[in-house]
Amino acid sequence: MISEESREEIKKLEDRKLVLIQSIKKLNDRKKYKTYEQKALGPFVEKTKDVRTGNIRRGIKSVEFRIATQAYTPKKEKDLIKELKKLESDYSKVREVERARRKLSLVSSDLIQIDNEILKIEEELKKIRETLQEHYKKQKFNRFAKSKGVTIGRQEEEFSLMDLAQLEN
Repeated sequence: MISEESREEIKKLEDRKLVLIQSIKKLNDRKKYKTYEQKALGPFVEKTKDVRTGNIRRGIKSVEFRIATQAYTPKKEKDLIKELKKLESDYSKVREVERARRKLSLVSSDLIQIDNEILKIEEELKKIRETLQEHYKKQKFNRFAKSKGVTIGRQEEEFSLMDLAQLEN
């Protein structure tokens, strides 16, 4: 007969397996969403790959630093402020490109992270399935042995030396 401990162990493993399967389903849904997001951003980023945003950003910081740290004549300072406004307006035009690039890289890293999590969960699921398979094999063997009238494990019967001597004769 199947021991109570074995049944409890099987129940715990089955419950854990269900939890892991649910988490894989959630991760797959998230992966599908991220894949769609990546496909939507890809063409825009590919089309605007020649747009340089770093130079404009550095130019803005440079002009702001020069305005803040050096003393200029009012005319020169006014020219610097005009230059700063022009750079900022140029940057506002390419800001969406920079955001899309950043978002695409974040989505790609999320997809890699999701794949790693799924692999880790699948390894744990494989171990649980192997353990469950061993438990089920033991159960099947015990049922088969019981149906044939064979008992597995210790017997409660006691033999005396006299009984053993009679069996040998």
